[in-house]
Parts: sequence; structure tokens; C-alpha cells
Amino acid sequence: MNAFLTATAFVVLIAAAAYVIHRLNLQHADRIAAYRYSTPRPGRRGRCAPQPHLAPRVIIRTGAPPATRPRL
Repeated sequence: MNAFLTATAFVVLIAAAAYVIHRLNLQHADRIAAYRYSTPRPGRRGRCAPQPHLAPRVIIRTGAPPATRPRL
């Protein structure tokens, strides 16, 4: 009987700890979501928000001529 109560107590403690960790993670995620990383600093000149870099355009050339549509 004592082993059963001990095992039950451990399971309850583990469940309580998992719940507390889950709640702390939610609070941390809320803080991260509320903080604006892209706000400009006062007195800074230039664009207000950083612009994403465009990917370089890649052109692949093959030896075959381009496919054309048949004329009707």
C-alpha cells in the first residue's frame, strides 16, 4: 500500500511540475509576442522598418532551344 501511495504522489508531483512549466512557457511566449523587435530607435535616420533582402535571380540556360507554341 505504501508503494502505491508513493508512486501516486510522484505522479501527482510530476503532473503539477509539468503544469507549472507549461504556464511559464505560455507567459514567456506572451512576453516575446508583445515585444516589438523592429521598432526604430529615436533619432535614427533612414527607413522605419528593415526591408527583407530579395533573393538573387537565377537563370538556368540549357543547350536546348526554348519550347514554342505551335501556330494555328
